[in-house]
Amino acid sequence: MASSDLKDFVTQGLRRHPRVLYQRLLEDDGAASALAASLPTLTPFARPGARGTPTYRGGIAILDWDHRLPSLGLVLRLYGYYTKSSLLAGEGAYDDRLALIESRDRYPEFDVPDFADLTADESYEVELDTLGGVGECRLTSTWRRRIARKDASKAETTVRNSDVFRELDEKTAARPPQLGGAEAVSWTPPCESGHPRWTIDVWYLLSFDGRVAAGQSFLVDVHDEEVVRSREITVRAG
Repeated sequence: MASSDLKDFVTQGLRRHPRVLYQRLLEDDGAASALAASLPTLTPFARPGARGTPTYRGGIAILDWDHRLPSLGLVLRLYGYYTKSSLLAGEGAYDDRLALIESRDRYPEFDVPDFADLTADESYEVELDTLGGVGECRLTSTWRRRIARKDASKAETTVRNSDVFRELDEKTAARPPQLGGAEAVSWTPPCESGHPRWTIDVWYLLSFDGRVAAGQSFLVDVHDEEVVRSREITVRAG
């Protein structure tokens, strides 16, 4: 089943870790549909300027456990696939992990593996409580930090030309120049930003004491060449 929203695969075939099954969590009829309805929009990555509308060729949705008995919360893992071949690889990785879990799941007091880090084109983690309440949603794909130079340059230029950046620059005239300029650091999906399109996160550091850096983050819609959100950030080195 192809879809333009990854949460459709929650409704179509939600899988559960054996430890979730043991505890009979979210097993009622309609639980999967209710969970899907509570999730933010999860659209496939689309590089600005790309032709056509991207879709998921398939997806895997798993209710994973929190390594506690009884569980205090759950993790919804969502894996999206752009092609049939990547979907087959993902299903193979799921089967291998399930076999590993089942081989170690003999004594309830012993910890067993979860379904983190399966092969996928896009990977998300969603925090849940044991009743299905939805918390933070995060893109966990490592490629989010790989930005084409053309897109990064466009995002950085958009930030430098924005009113919010000019105002900040005027207030921080004594900023050490060795901190560098505005730098594109990652792609940000709609579920994290609340913006309908994928954005690029651009950081502008204002201070660094060798351990902690502080600065401003700008989320840029590269399609519209617009800063859609700005916030303060603090990052610990290492």
